[in-house]
Amino acid sequence: MDWESLRFGIYNREQVQRAVADPKWQRIRISIKGASLQSKYDTLVGYLEDEGYSKGAMTRVTNYVNALRRGGLI
Repeated sequence: MDWESLRFGIYNREQVQRAVADPKWQRIRISIKGASLQSKYDTLVGYLEDEGYSKGAMTRVTNYVNALRRGGLI
């Protein structure tokens, strides 16, 4: 798992808040709560592909990966 490949830059708080408000993202985020790191990784990669690596999707995934790092999980 290459977690660094799921980080796409630096975003300010406003950009992150706007991006994570997406209802589809919230369903995905909740669905991977408590899942294995491999499952989280695979889901995030699939999400990016499904969303065509849109700016919003990259912001959401970057924020999620950064949260995993802050939590000491990766």
